[in-house]
Amino acid sequence: MSQRLRVVLVSVCLPLVMGACTLEADSGQEVDAPEPEGVATVVLPLGSTVYQASQSSCSTTSVKGLSEQIVAQMNCDIAGAMAQVPNRPNISFGAAAFPFMQTAARDALVKALDANPSKSMTVNSMFRTVAQQYLLYRWGQIKSCGIGLAAYPGNSNHESGLAIDTSQYSTWKTPLTAQGFKWFGSADAVHFDYAGSGIKNLKGKDVLAFQKLWNLNNPGDKIGEDGDYGPQTEERLKKSPADGFAKDPVCGDADTDGDGVANTQDNCPNDKNTGQLDTDGDGAGDACDADDDGDGVDDAVDNCAKLKNADQADANKNGVGDACESDSDGDGVDDDVDVCPDVYDPEQLDWDQNGVGDACDVPGGGGAAGGGPIVPVAGAGGSGAGGSQEGRLRSGDSGSCAIFAAGPQSGGSGVLWLFGVAGLAALRRRRV
Repeated sequence: MSQRLRVVLVSVCLPLVMGACTLEADSGQEVDAPEPEGVATVVLPLGSTVYQASQSSCSTTSVKGLSEQIVAQMNCDIAGAMAQVPNRPNISFGAAAFPFMQTAARDALVKALDANPSKSMTVNSMFRTVAQQYLLYRWGQIKSCGIGLAAYPGNSNHESGLAIDTSQYSTWKTPLTAQGFKWFGSADAVHFDYAGSGIKNLKGKDVLAFQKLWNLNNPGDKIGEDGDYGPQTEERLKKSPADGFAKDPVCGDADTDGDGVANTQDNCPNDKNTGQLDTDGDGAGDACDADDDGDGVDDAVDNCAKLKNADQADANKNGVGDACESDSDGDGVDDDVDVCPDVYDPEQLDWDQNGVGDACDVPGGGGAAGGGPIVPVAGAGGSGAGGSQEGRLRSGDSGSCAIFAAGPQSGGSGVLWLFGVAGLAALRRRRV
């Protein structure tokens, strides 16, 4: 931002309540309103979410448990990223001040304090996690808790670990600037940023830490670990437990469950699973996944825990779902060779040889147009008898027609043909 533009912004913001205007710092991050003063530590009912904290409190201490986990995850990701400010007789912290800074900034602050033991500093705000910044941003949106505008989560200077807000800014302006801090000016008089050596770019690292914590605790609802605060991250943050997740951060090459797979690579860091089997590919190993096949049915009641079968079909009612049953009908014949895999038929009869067993064949389905299956006539047809297609009797045909199904030209039995001729002769005599 150019100096000229900064002056314009300051002139617009000065008439407003101190800190109610959000300005952009040289780092590209935003400097926003100080936290509400004079508030006590807030403890919400067990199980409260971050969103509920934004609705029922006016202190960022309401999400302290989750914020401590975010700091721990940041230090897992970047060794020594955040350091706690040690006790000194001339510094005190407001209830909402989270006493963490980047290590270089922390050391510079301690030097300023030790060099000026007669001066007292009360810190109203220091480091903020994305969870704490969400509360301020939300309060700014609904004009609650005395907050005007607040920086968008993930984009506040206080999330960088470099910022201090102190109401004794005039007393500490010279000592702090001597140690590398920069006073922001009258637009936000309480605010200082450390600008000396040893700074790390931690923009978005608290967001990334939250995303990792969410994924660790919600393997079936993972979000991108990109450090960008967007709709998906906000949705999960709002429903996260204000007092912290059940599973704490895991760091580096540690191997909590002792299965030989480092926590950072282990899809079940708290349950031994050397093979890392993940049947449904959801990122949670089977050893710690309540629904291994991802079909929406918990393993404890799933009749095919390793194969998707949401309908839980079990034809033979043996407790093993059809999806993983080798003999669905329980007739002793495996499905892959059973002519009626869903109907009990140990005899495997298939009279018309159409590959569908009689027990499950549609009536007439394998027969000719006459209605039923084709029945060979004794002595008619067959390679040995020299028969033709005419030398067969259809079960749906009339007997009189069938008598003439074979003749001398077919090579079949002449006896059958002679019986037919004799029969016709007798009929003629009666008519005469």
